Amino acid sequence: MRETLHIEPMSRHNGLTLTLTGLILMPVLLLVGYFLGQQVQLVIVFLFLACMVMTLLGILKLREPRYSFSLSEEHIHFHHRVGGWSLRWDNIIRIDQARLQRDMGLEELPYVGIKIRHYDSLLPLMTPRLIVHILTEQRPLLAMALRHGAISRRELQDWLVEDGRYKSEGGQVYQGITAMLGNRMAHLRDLYGYDLLIHESSLDRESSEFVSLLRGYLASAQSFNPPESQA
Repeated sequence: MRETLHIEPMSRHNGLTLTLTGLILMPVLLLVGYFLGQQVQLVIVFLFLACMVMTLLGILKLREPRYSFSLSEEHIHFHHRVGGWSLRWDNIIRIDQARLQRDMGLEELPYVGIKIRHYDSLLPLMTPRLIVHILTEQRPLLAMALRHGAISRRELQDWLVEDGRYKSEGGQVYQGITAMLGNRMAHLRDLYGYDLLIHESSLDRESSEFVSLLRGYLASAQSFNPPESQA
């Protein structure tokens, strides 16, 4: 039996350090500017603005959930400040680092791919805000496919604003923003072989190491509950 593991994303690292550093330096710069006068005013203003940006960046990092993933014996949970999703391990077909055909070889991408069996176990869990975030975050994947000749410019334009109706393999019909995500997942499967692609900024280690970690949980779950035949 595997213990529940919580993943703290790299994108959250140094949030407190940036915030405190910026807050400390701003009053120091004001004092320096007061005593030195006009001769360094432009430099002080520039440094003060830089400290404001540093503080804001730190605050944004701290606003993110402490954990991006929770891995349990039965589920993988994704956490985001606008929502989250959960998948049972027996609903996962394959996990690997995403790759794209380039020239005569494959180029590794900074994404971990998850191919799932049934969309109906995932789509209803998504909040509208999370769906919008995912659709926006995945746009570079479509642009990347265009650059490598995997899709045409016309397809890219159509897929950037997905169809508002989607019917799953299970016969469930989705409308609106949820349908757009269903169509996007189907397109990503055609392009990359995976339905969900997770950027490495949500991880706490190298993509290859995270893939090995997830595969360990998947194999452990499959040893107790043999999966259905792969799609």
